[in-house]
Amino acid sequence: MKATAVSRALGQGDTAQHPALIAGLVLDHMPVGMALVDAGDRIIWANEALVSLSCPGGGDLVGRRINELLRPFVHLLGEGGSYHTLDLTDEWQQAWLAVDDTSKARPGLVSSVAFHQGGDAGISLLTFVDLVSDTELFQAQPDGDLGSIASAWIFEDRLNHAFERADRREQGLAVMIIQLSGLPRVIMDQGAEVASRISRRAGRRLLATLRREDSVMQLDRQRFGVLVELPATPEGLHVVAERCLEALEPPFVLAGHSNVLIEPSIGIAMYPEDGESAAELMINAERATANAAPGTRAFFDGSMQRLVEERQAFRDSLQEALMFPHQHFHLVYQPQFSFENGQCCGLEALVRWSHPQHGEIEPEVFIGVAEEMHLIERLDRWVVGEVVEQRRRWRQRGIPLGEWQVAVNVHSRLFDQNAFDGRPLDVFLRQLDDSLDWLTLEINSSGLFEIGERHSHLLRRVTSLGVKLAIDGLGNSPIDLLALAVLPVSVGKVSPQTILSLGQAPSSMRQSILALVQCLKTLELESVAVGVETTEQWGAVHELGLSRVQGNLMSVPLDAAALYDWAVEAGHCKAIS
Repeated sequence: MKATAVSRALGQGDTAQHPALIAGLVLDHMPVGMALVDAGDRIIWANEALVSLSCPGGGDLVGRRINELLRPFVHLLGEGGSYHTLDLTDEWQQAWLAVDDTSKARPGLVSSVAFHQGGDAGISLLTFVDLVSDTELFQAQPDGDLGSIASAWIFEDRLNHAFERADRREQGLAVMIIQLSGLPRVIMDQGAEVASRISRRAGRRLLATLRREDSVMQLDRQRFGVLVELPATPEGLHVVAERCLEALEPPFVLAGHSNVLIEPSIGIAMYPEDGESAAELMINAERATANAAPGTRAFFDGSMQRLVEERQAFRDSLQEALMFPHQHFHLVYQPQFSFENGQCCGLEALVRWSHPQHGEIEPEVFIGVAEEMHLIERLDRWVVGEVVEQRRRWRQRGIPLGEWQVAVNVHSRLFDQNAFDGRPLDVFLRQLDDSLDWLTLEINSSGLFEIGERHSHLLRRVTSLGVKLAIDGLGNSPIDLLALAVLPVSVGKVSPQTILSLGQAPSSMRQSILALVQCLKTLELESVAVGVETTEQWGAVHELGLSRVQGNLMSVPLDAAALYDWAVEAGHCKAIS
C-alpha cells in the first residue's frame, strides 16, 4: 500500500480520522524508524528502518544529534534554509528527516517518549513515521495531499490534548480556519511556486501575530488552522480574528513579481457549543468560512455571530459615548444614613448611560466592558469631575446639599501613574478643587491592595488633599487585615451580596459578618452597609453595629433636581427660595 493509498484512506469521511486508525495504517504499510536518544540528544541506537530512510547510500546514525537529523516542517517556520530546531514531545508533529547529509529531506511524523525510571532515566524513544516511500514522489508533489493530511492529523492530535485541558479546567476552546481565498488566482497568474512562497509568508505573519500559547498549523497551501484556548470567549475570538485579518491584509511583495492580495476569510467554531470532537470542530469551522466574505470572519453558529456583532456594536457605541461623555452620561445620587441619628449623612454618586436605542443603562452593564476596552479611567475621571461641578453649583445657589459628603466608586486604574492625559491623580484632583475633604473614593478590595503595593506614595498624596479612601465590596472575597491596617483607608463598605445573605445565611455566617464589622471598628474605620432593600435587612444590619446604611429601602438613586426635592420633603435639607 503506497503513500497515495494511505492518503486516500485518510481522506475518506471526516476531515481527520482517529489517530489510532492512522497509526495502524502507517505501521502496517509505511516505514517506521525508531531510535534511542540520550540526555544529550545524541542517538545511541537506531533501527534498520530509520538508518535506511536517512542513509540510503549507507552509513550509521549512532552519535548523531537529533537536531542534525530532524527539523520542523518549513511551511511556517522558514524558507531558504532558515530553520528552527525541533522541540520533541510525546505529541505527534511534522518533521523533515535529512537524507544522506544532502539538501534532500523526507516528510514524516515524529514523537518522543522519555523513560523516567530505573537505569533508563534520561533516555527517550523516538519514533519517525515516513509519509513518502519514494522520495521522488515527494519532490514531484511538494505541496500535495500528503503534507496536508499530516498537518490535519497533527492539528487534530493537538486539539484532542486541548480538549482534555479544557475539560480539566472547565474552560472552552475554539478553532479558527483561515482561508487564503485569493491564492488560487495567484496560482493561475503567477504559478504554484509563487503561491507557495506567499503561503509560507502568510504563515509567518500569523505566527508573529498570535500569542505563544496559540497553536497554528498549515493544513494545506490555502488553509491554516488556529487553536485558541484562552480567552475562548466570543469577544476574545473576535479580537484574535481581527488581528489575523489585519496581519494578512497588506499586500505580499516578491521581487520580480506583482504585489499579491490574498483576501483571507476566517471561520470560527467553539467547543463545546459547536462540536465535541476535534473532527467535528474542524468541519464546522470550515463550514463557517463559507459564510465569511473576504476580509471578514464568521462564527459557525449564526446566533453567536449575531451576538458578537451586537456586542461589537455596543462596544463601538460605548467608545463613541466616552469621547463626548457630557452628551451621553449623567449622574444620580443615593443617600446614606447614620444609624446613630437616622439623618442623611452623605451621598454616593452613580453613573448612568443614556443610550439612544436602549435608554438608560445601569453601570453593571457597561462598566465591565469599559474595563476591557481600557476606557474606565476616562469614565472615572469624568464622573469625579462632574461630581465636583455639581457640588460647586449647589454651593453657588446656597443649597445645603453642597455641604454633604459625596462618595464615588472608581477603578484601581484611576491611580495608574501613566494616566491617559499625563496627569497623576493627585494633580488632577488638585486642579478640580482647592477643598476636597468632602470627597471619598471607593475602590474594591483587590484593586486597593494592588494600589497599596504599587502606588503607596500616590495614595498618601491623594489623602493629603483631604480625600478619604473607602474599601468597597467587603464580604465578597478574603481580605488581608494586616495590609488593610497600613493603608490610609477610613471607610469600609459591606457589599450588597453580603447584606442579602444575612436573611438566608446560617448563624456561622452572621458571626463571620459580625467579626468583619468588629475588625473595621478595631481599625477605626466607618462601616457602611450597601444594598439594604427590606426592613429585615435594616434590622439585621443595625444589630450588627454598622455605622451607616445605604439602599433602596431608604431612597432610590435620584438625579440632582429630584434629590433636592426629596431632601426638602424629608426634612434633610432646607428649601432655598
